[in-house]
Amino acid sequence: MPRRPRLARLRAAALASLLAALAPAGAAALAPDAPLGAWTPGPLRGLSLDMPLEDARGVPSPIVDVRWVAANAWSVPTVLERGGDRVMVRLDAQTDVLQASVALPWRRAWVGAVAERLGTRVEARLLRTWGGWTDRPIEAWHGLVGSWNFQREAWSRDVVDVRLGRDDGRGIAVAGPRTALGDVAVRTALRIAGDGAGGPGRLALALRLDVKLPTGAPSRLGGSGSPDLGLGLAATWTPARWLTGHGMASLRAVGPLPRGAALRPRPLQAGIEASLVARLGDHLALILEDRLLAPSLGSHRWTLSPEVERPQASAWYALFRAHDQISAGLRAGEVTVYFSEDFTPGTRHARDAREGGQAWFYDSNAPDLALGVAWTRRL
Repeated sequence: MPRRPRLARLRAAALASLLAALAPAGAAALAPDAPLGAWTPGPLRGLSLDMPLEDARGVPSPIVDVRWVAANAWSVPTVLERGGDRVMVRLDAQTDVLQASVALPWRRAWVGAVAERLGTRVEARLLRTWGGWTDRPIEAWHGLVGSWNFQREAWSRDVVDVRLGRDDGRGIAVAGPRTALGDVAVRTALRIAGDGAGGPGRLALALRLDVKLPTGAPSRLGGSGSPDLGLGLAATWTPARWLTGHGMASLRAVGPLPRGAALRPRPLQAGIEASLVARLGDHLALILEDRLLAPSLGSHRWTLSPEVERPQASAWYALFRAHDQISAGLRAGEVTVYFSEDFTPGTRHARDAREGGQAWFYDSNAPDLALGVAWTRRL
């Protein structure tokens, strides 16, 4: 028998054995009842650590996830004052994010009872901040439904103007397109209840520890320039074969912004989120999620300058109020498509309420709209 064909067969057999060891039988099919994994992107909250929902049942095998997210943030120029200090805040940009992540179960590298319940996900991002294409469709939607246009028509469309700092330019000031490597996030989960198998009536609980490494440059809107740390308690419950619920409560320790920004993030920020996944078949599912995040910045006696006509659609709500993001998605096999809209119950500023309209909710517009497409595969 010739030597070369025999070596080729041995190599093929060795490769097949390696793949079989990494991927148990039947693991190639993505679980259709996983959460969206949506986060809150944009030039403000995207600077700090976010903790998107993950399945509390754990990582059964290596998982690769690649996704694109586009977010439109908007605010009229806003001036904040404290004593004799003035800060300009402006959020006007489209942020496109290309994210790649790999999740690995610890049992592949470590034998033990704890390793069976541990999994770690590593995420890296490439960000493009630019004028984009979403301004005009958003304005067309406002006109179609007859809602207020947040003064968008008074400003140039599809431009970049992001400012968080003093009038002299100290802090964050971006007035043109930027491409940047983002921060790297390392997310580790320990399942503390449940066997990870799922099924009707089963509940799984997991502890989360997330760390953000400050690899992104604030000057390019790649990150805050500070490390962040997050702790969370996640749950996954399957009340019926076709319905799965996910939830998590989290607390994040957030580092400061660049010194010249003057505004200081809240050092501790809480969040709570929930997801419902309705399976329409073996590989088709509808997903609805809601994320409620604490205010990103502490007021520290900052007030809205009298020269600002109104805070609605300004950065006032985005900085000092909670942010609620509602997402809806459709998953078909390994591909998930979703969109997100901000909608936060709560009283509006007194001047807004006097002008009429709904007074029991507000829009922070940070971001206003987000669109996402994700491809996920178990190896």
